[in-house]
Amino acid sequence: MLEELKKLEALQAIDLKIFNLEEEQDALPAQNDILKSQIDEKEKRLAALKSEIKIQVIEKEQRDEILKKGEEKLKTITGKQGAIRNKEEYNALLRDVDTTKRFNRDLSEEIEEIRQTILTKEAELAQIEEESNKEIAEIEQTISDNEKRISEIEEILDDLYAKRDEVVKNIKPIVYNKYQRILSKSPNARAIATAENRVCLGCNMTLPPELFNMVLRSTHIEVCPNCQCILIPSQKPRDLSEITAAEMKSKKNVIEISDDDDE
Repeated sequence: MLEELKKLEALQAIDLKIFNLEEEQDALPAQNDILKSQIDEKEKRLAALKSEIKIQVIEKEQRDEILKKGEEKLKTITGKQGAIRNKEEYNALLRDVDTTKRFNRDLSEEIEEIRQTILTKEAELAQIEEESNKEIAEIEQTISDNEKRISEIEEILDDLYAKRDEVVKNIKPIVYNKYQRILSKSPNARAIATAENRVCLGCNMTLPPELFNMVLRSTHIEVCPNCQCILIPSQKPRDLSEITAAEMKSKKNVIEISDDDDE
């Protein structure tokens, strides 16, 4: 039975690798989805800032056109000075000139404010665009690496499943079926646990002395009463404190028989 347990231990090692790789394989697409959403957020932020700048540019262009008309109006008004016939017309002309100049001045100040806003936003856009492009490039590289890793994992899994099939062929069906039943219920793909110093290393439960001794003998498959894993003896050399009274008595009898033979 010890030989069968060694085969199960080898199978467990393969199954753990398969479990870990499949978990990684399942996690990578979700990770890529998160990374792609990060790229979308950065691109949306850039698009929003560009849209704000575009709106400001259009607003400035509209005011520039109005200012142009205001300046043309001012030229037209001042050009009428030669046609003035009386003081009233002169005063009316001055009022029009003053009103138009005030309007043009206020509009010019608005245009300058908009221009400064555009310059500030363009500088902000340039900085954010540079940072975002660098970050996006790094994210895209990570996505590419993850996709490559998914392909690598598929190849490794194919090889591991082939090795698993070879190991299973050499395990007795009744032993393999027991192992498989335990494995199917395990949340972490562990169906084997080492028993050492009367402790199951799978769950750290202290094992009854009788059970531990049976595990050491390895004549049958023994299962941990707590975690339900198949128990295999530790490969470490046993301390004298682990030897039970029954074993000591058995060894004593062997020695006595040997002495009788010598006589």
